[in-house]
Order: sequence, then structure tokens, then C-alpha cells
Amino acid sequence: MASEMEDIVIVDDNPLLVSVLSEIFKECGATVRSASDGFEALATIRERVPNVLISDLNMPRMTGFELLSIVRRRFPMIAVIAMSGAYSGVSVPAGVAADGFYAKGSSSVARLFEIVRAIGDEAARNYARTVAPIWVASVPADDCDPLTVGIACPECLRTFSYRLDYLRTSFAEHPCPHCLHNMQLSIVRPQAGVDRTGLPFSTITNRLDATTTSSA
Repeated sequence: MASEMEDIVIVDDNPLLVSVLSEIFKECGATVRSASDGFEALATIRERVPNVLISDLNMPRMTGFELLSIVRRRFPMIAVIAMSGAYSGVSVPAGVAADGFYAKGSSSVARLFEIVRAIGDEAARNYARTVAPIWVASVPADDCDPLTVGIACPECLRTFSYRLDYLRTSFAEHPCPHCLHNMQLSIVRPQAGVDRTGLPFSTITNRLDATTTSSA
């Protein structure tokens, strides 16, 4: 593994998956830290900014959608890989602020190593990045009005109220009422339960072979 990829943070609410991935990357010489949700991940990043962030998308408290949106704006130097068992293919899901995507449950660890190596070139990574929307958690700002949420503008940092029924499609644009900055918004749907998606059984049993092949 390239030296610039040696500091990694893995975020997932599935402790078994985090344990397996952490051990595999550690066997390649990487320093690995972990978190179970977005809030914990942000605290970990503030302690020391990693080179790579690998994050699940569906987690409790703060989802990966929200986490990656924040990381893109606050820590743009971090190479980010989104992972999920709810999406397939190799492309980053629409609107997700990530440089690469790993399909949990259907892709091998060797594939994850390929993604990590592919996003190692910072110039190429920045060139390929597109503007991602701000993901808004569906947490009501008023208990009497569950459709109204509070949003903080990333430009002026002032907050304002927004009605979720205005968001009739996957993404919407809305200007900040204070500074008029035009923001792209998307809603984070609440997750029911813990994502139990793991790695393919053959991947786990043969992880040492996969590690050796990927790091050769």
C-alpha cells in the first residue's frame, strides 16, 4: 500500500465488518481507526485528519450521506470511499460526496484495495469531483411541525427553517435567506435497524490471500 494511504478511518455501525476490514488494512501496514456513526467519525477526524475515509451510508444518528457532505466541505484533502449494501455497481451513487464506491456484500476486499489505490492521486481526485448536495436529516425543528427542519448554510453558517414538503424530488435547490447562497439539498431517510451487510464468506476466509495479492 502506498505510503500516502497509510492512515485510514473506517465508519460503519456493523462492528463485525469494521473489525474484519480493520485487521486486513493493518496487516498491510496501515494505521486504522474506526467509528460507528458520523458524529463519532467527525470527532476521530478532528483528533487527526486521515488520508482515507471509508464510510457506510446507512447508519444511525448521523448517516454517511451527511458525514461525507460535511467532510467534503471541511476536510477536502481526505480521499473518501462510500460503501453500502443498498447500492450495486462501481459508480458513486448520485449526490454522494465520495471519490469511490464499494458495494458491500457483493465485492471482495481486493476490490476495495483497488479503489483505495485509484483515489490516491490527489490531482486526479480533485479533477473528477463534482458538487454534491447538502444532505438534510429529517429531524423536525419543532415537535408540532414534523415537516420543518433546521438547516445551516455552509457559506454564512446561519441557520434557517425549511419545509420538507418543498423537496418533491431526490434533490432540490434552495437559496439561503441570509446570504442568498444557492444550495443543493437532499433528504436523509431514517434507517430502520442496523445494516448487517457483511463481506462475502469466501472473502473473509481467504482475506490473507486477498491482502497479499492487493498489496503486492
